[in-house]
Amino acid sequence: MTKTNRLTVKAGARAVEILRDEGLNADRIKVLAGASGGPKWLVLSGMDLALARILDGRTQELLCLGSSIGSWRLAALAQDDNESAIRTFEEHYIKQSYDGRPSAAEVTTESRRIGNAYMTDDEIRFMVEHPFMRLAFLAVRSRWPGTGDSFVPQASHLTAAFLANAISRSLLAGFFERILFHVDDFNPGIIGNDPFPVHSVRLTPENFRDAVLASGSIPLVMEGMRDLPDTPPGTYRDGGVIDYHMNLPYAVGDDDLVFMPHFFEHMVPGWFDKQLPWRKHDARATENMVLVAPSSDFVATLPGGKVPDRSDFNTFAGRDDERISAWNEVVRRCRDLGDELERLFDSPRTIIDVRPL
Repeated sequence: MTKTNRLTVKAGARAVEILRDEGLNADRIKVLAGASGGPKWLVLSGMDLALARILDGRTQELLCLGSSIGSWRLAALAQDDNESAIRTFEEHYIKQSYDGRPSAAEVTTESRRIGNAYMTDDEIRFMVEHPFMRLAFLAVRSRWPGTGDSFVPQASHLTAAFLANAISRSLLAGFFERILFHVDDFNPGIIGNDPFPVHSVRLTPENFRDAVLASGSIPLVMEGMRDLPDTPPGTYRDGGVIDYHMNLPYAVGDDDLVFMPHFFEHMVPGWFDKQLPWRKHDARATENMVLVAPSSDFVATLPGGKVPDRSDFNTFAGRDDERISAWNEVVRRCRDLGDELERLFDSPRTIIDVRPL
């Protein structure tokens, strides 16, 4: 098999068998997953543009499940004019700018501006009734005392959650509820069973923007979302708190695939697990997953030798032009990843070097 020097393809045990038997077949994909990661998504914009072309003309149902920035990406990919939406989202996201260290209110206001730039009322109505893409966005609802935005109570709540999570991931259920905003035809049962029950909220044109914003409302960085239309009372925050890299027990058929373009070659279950090197993803929950990510060799050639992340705002503090230039260069270079992804879907299995996830 020929190895690409730009993309790494990893798969769960069952997905490896499927890929080795027949290659990467778009019709096999039952679930398209989008992980949390903030600016890291910029390395995936080229692959998202490729997916817009790969999925063009599809009629088979596709369940689209996102968390945090993954929800924002899916809200571009599911539009009628999806390529234009992806480019508009990309442009406005890169150009976000702050004077000094921004408050949570400032970041929330800027995030809402970015969302409004590419999610029009007409496109939202189209997405809610999409002909084949069934959208769902993951968020969490904070339990008391983490319902407010005041720093000390929120920081104390997060610290307690971190310590509990270090003991057992299942203890997070005492601090946060998993919330699933989904269109009528999305099957919440696709998530399967784990320690975090699914609390379903219907996704409508009225609450769509707020649901996307809630899915990406990073604790302490942004304001929690409250009083959302058609939702139970509470404070809604970033879905990555529980579902960071979408390590879910997907309830799919033996021959179905869960496809996830990802920033990294590895997965981290939850937001708090980033600081816990011993906390690995559950391989049993990803048997049918195919993960496609930029290779470490390719990432080393990007500006700074890394995938963009939120630390870039500090690295380039007071020098937004330099950050914007670096991020634009990342996007330009990663267009090649989209071309490579299309070749993987178009090519026979003999050229896919798939490794165990």
